[in-house]
Amino acid sequence: MITVVSGLPRSGTSLMMQMLAAGGMEVLTDGQRSPDADNPQGYYELERVKRLKEDSSWLADADGKAIKVVSTLLYDLPLDY
Repeated sequence: MITVVSGLPRSGTSLMMQMLAAGGMEVLTDGQRSPDADNPQGYYELERVKRLKEDSSWLADADGKAIKVVSTLLYDLPLDY
């Protein structure tokens, strides 16, 4: 099972990912988007999520982990997830 954190921009998704990580859940992030004044702890994003429609093969490696998927990309998740 994958834990999906989703929401609109600036809705607290990065904070939720941070809380899950602090609670011991492994979160998938690539660190490509650097922390800034808006999110000093980082964005907890994974670039692969933006290409879910083209390639979702990596989701098998996400089992038991949390990923952040902005609300507009939820429809790109395969139905079995």
